[in-house]
Amino acid sequence: MAGGDLGRAASAAGRNLTQAVTPGAHAARMTSTPTTRRDDSAVLELRRYTLRPGRRDELIELFEREFIESQEACGLRVLGTFRDLDRADHFVWLRGFADLAERARQLDAFYGGPVWRAHREAANATMIDSDDVLLLRPARPGGGAVALDDRPPIGAAPHGSIVVATTYLLASPVDDAMRVLFEHELAPRARAAGAGPIARFETEAARNEFPRLPVREGVHAFVWLTSFTSVADHERYLAALRAQPGHAAVEAALGRRLAADVHHARLAPTARSLLRHADPPETYTLARTGDVRDFDFLAGAWTVRNRRLRARGARCVEWDEAVHTCRAQLLLGGVVNVDENHFPNRDAALTFRIFDVAKRQWSIYWITSTHGVLTPPVHGGFVGDHGEFYGEDEDAGRPVKVRFRWTRLGRDQARWEQSFSSDGRAWELNWVMDFARAEA
Repeated sequence: MAGGDLGRAASAAGRNLTQAVTPGAHAARMTSTPTTRRDDSAVLELRRYTLRPGRRDELIELFEREFIESQEACGLRVLGTFRDLDRADHFVWLRGFADLAERARQLDAFYGGPVWRAHREAANATMIDSDDVLLLRPARPGGGAVALDDRPPIGAAPHGSIVVATTYLLASPVDDAMRVLFEHELAPRARAAGAGPIARFETEAARNEFPRLPVREGVHAFVWLTSFTSVADHERYLAALRAQPGHAAVEAALGRRLAADVHHARLAPTARSLLRHADPPETYTLARTGDVRDFDFLAGAWTVRNRRLRARGARCVEWDEAVHTCRAQLLLGGVVNVDENHFPNRDAALTFRIFDVAKRQWSIYWITSTHGVLTPPVHGGFVGDHGEFYGEDEDAGRPVKVRFRWTRLGRDQARWEQSFSSDGRAWELNWVMDFARAEA
């Protein structure tokens, strides 16, 4: 189960699971290797302007010269500025605030200040409509946008990447069921197709405390962002997403919640946008720790639905699916736990998890009846309901970094994911297990 036979399974990489169980500061400066961080704004505005024909570049030049540092001097953060690739006269931008009270204060400071007074007539002259605004908040803690630490300077060249903003307008407010659908179906499928979310937001339903700037009211929006190196990269992602087994069923489940068609906006970052496609930060670490109680939830019997990538490291978009049974038990007061897994082809596998009390860290090993050899371990632990574990192995003769992700979904459900990487930055998801507690 929560392991993988990695390099030892090279010959089985393409087999169906029923045939084999072996898985395989806002300074205007640029560094040579831009770094990113996750924005912590608690309130955001996603603003879409409809402009007079042919005047978008005029507004962008003015905006990037006069309206970025002047807004940030008032305390807010201009996160992203974009040309809509499919609407030649639309300008889209995203800004963030610490909270609702700060939003009102900071907007009053900017729109009542000297820079806006000096340039508002020139800006307004380019616009037909500026009231298409969604007031948003992160859809989960830490769900803000991944953006550059350092803003490109005035006169920088455009980046060439794209950001895609997907908006679901729902028939009712975003609830836990919608969040679960996104986090446990839509987001993993996006990652498996090659581009996971870099931000997710939902409507902030509190009153607009700055009525001089209207926002859309009475809408229930869920918005998520992802990014791509190019338009061609996005097209490859769409093809991989549509080819996944079960894609139509997940789309149908989403469709039952919608009040309007899904809106996809392909956005080209302007030269000074903080939000753009960037090489992901290295996430590989052997320093993550946890608690001896991290896996207590796993004790008992489970039915496990598997989705496993048919070929790893080959841009494969085909997945094999199967169901197996699992029974886990805690030993030595929880310092050790073991689960036994029985697969449809009658092969079996064991996971051993051992907690180092001094280091406060789990090590996880996997062994199958096919090979009878322990795989190299992964190490880590949980923070809240999310656990991450890292290690190294080989897959079909190539060295790989290995990542396990566990997500506890209450008492009776859980998810495990396995991904490989060559550099600890870009990860390919290759195996997902969805656990449902078996009836007693």
